[in-house]
Amino acid sequence: MLKRITAREIIRQSQQGISVQPFLVRADDNQTYFVKGLSRALGNGLVSEALSAELGKHLGLPIPPWRIMDIPQSLIDFSVMDGVSDLSGGPAFASLQVENASDLMWANLSSLAPDLKKTVLLFDWWILNGDRGLGEIGGNVNLILDPRGELVVIDHNVAFDPHLSLDEFRRYHVFRDQLGSFDGNLLARLDYLPLLDAALADWSRIISLLPEEWLFRNHDPDDEYEPTLQQRLQILERFKDEQFWGQL
Repeated sequence: MLKRITAREIIRQSQQGISVQPFLVRADDNQTYFVKGLSRALGNGLVSEALSAELGKHLGLPIPPWRIMDIPQSLIDFSVMDGVSDLSGGPAFASLQVENASDLMWANLSSLAPDLKKTVLLFDWWILNGDRGLGEIGGNVNLILDPRGELVVIDHNVAFDPHLSLDEFRRYHVFRDQLGSFDGNLLARLDYLPLLDAALADWSRIISLLPEEWLFRNHDPDDEYEPTLQQRLQILERFKDEQFWGQL
C-alpha cells in the first residue's frame, strides 16, 4: 500500500505549471511536496499524475516519489494565500520536492544522454502527454535539473489526452531530435518492449493505489471521470501495434 500523508503547513504556491500551479506543502513525515488538489486538477488530472509516475518507474525514468495527501480543511480555511482553495475537495496528489532544482533550458539539451531523451520521448507518446514542449524561445517543458545537473521528469496531469495529435507532438516535443529512433529499428524496440509489458502487467496494482474520489464524481460509480481507466489502458496498449512505433 502507498503511504498516505497529511499536510501540516502550506508554504507557498509554485510558479511552475500552466493548467495547474501546485502548492509547496510540508507533511507530517517532515518532507515537502508539490501538491495538486482535487478542486483544481480534478480527478482525471490526479489519476494521470499517479499513473504516469508509476508507469514511468518501469521505464527507469527519474520521476519523484509521490504520495496521497490529506489536507485538513482548517489548514486551507486559515491560509491567506491566493488560490489556496485549489487544494480542497478531497485527497491531493503530492510529488516529493527536488530541493535546489533548476528549470531545464534549451542550452542544457546537448548535455543530456541521447538514450534518456529517447526514453522520455517514447514515454510521452505512450501516455499521450503533449505537455513537454520547448524551443529556443522557451516553452512548457516540465523537466527540471537536480543540483547535480541530473534530469528529473515532472507534471503529468494532462497526460492521456485522446485529442493529442501526432503532428503536434512531433512538432513541439523537447526531444523531437530523437524522432526516427524506433521506426524500422527492431533492436531499439527490443530494449523497451519488456519494460512496457512489465508496466501493463503491473496495471492492477497501480490502479489499486487510486482513491475513489479521483475516479468518480461525487462518489458515483456510474459517473467515472474520462478518460476512464479502461480507456487509459487502451491508450497504453497501442505499443503492441506496428503503427505506434512507426510514429516515433
